[in-house]
Amino acid sequence: MNFYEEVLKRKEDLLADLSELLKIESTKDVESGSATEPMGKTIAEALDYMLKLSSEQGFHVHNHEGYYGYGEYGNGENDEHIAVLTHLDVVPATGQWTSPPFDPTIRDGKLFARGAIDDKGPTMAAFYGVKLLKELNLPLKKKVRIIFGTDEESGMSCLKKYREVEVPPVAGFAPDATFPIIHAEKGQMHVKCVLETTEVKEGSSPLSLVSLMPVIDRTWFLKRQLLK
Repeated sequence: MNFYEEVLKRKEDLLADLSELLKIESTKDVESGSATEPMGKTIAEALDYMLKLSSEQGFHVHNHEGYYGYGEYGNGENDEHIAVLTHLDVVPATGQWTSPPFDPTIRDGKLFARGAIDDKGPTMAAFYGVKLLKELNLPLKKKVRIIFGTDEESGMSCLKKYREVEVPPVAGFAPDATFPIIHAEKGQMHVKCVLETTEVKEGSSPLSLVSLMPVIDRTWFLKRQLLK
């Protein structure tokens, strides 16, 4: 079996489904939200869209109070599953755009829109990957659950809610951003610098910060995250 050929057979369908998802301006707006749509109406629309596609494929679907949903494929007598963690919310489309951010456009063989890389494109790719497994009737040892998050960009409340009520996966990955893999992100750092003295000699220039060179023990950081 040639998986690449099977993927190409579904390319146009994938692009069509992805384009519809990219048209949804799913930025967080709690003012337009409700008890069942906590992140706002447009994020709820994106979640409903992916759950609808999943249901049409015969996946088991679940929407938990609008915080997250999932489409699950595979058989098994217990809750063991492989998780594919995605998210449907996007950051606001500020700045100047060559084409409208929520009007998907293909230029030079690339699809441009807010969320095409982070994270609607990878979400749809994961969905079509599981869809392909089902259509080819390939045997699975575990269930595969595509988790559709709604608040990755501004608080992770979707994942926090998931951890409260769901059984943890036996393994998983997050297809977020560019192919094939991102092994690290820049992260954020909040620094407060305090000078030991504020004394300035007469006639000299005011004190100024010349450079900041933090040293981070990444091995220690990783161990702390894995073991805590």
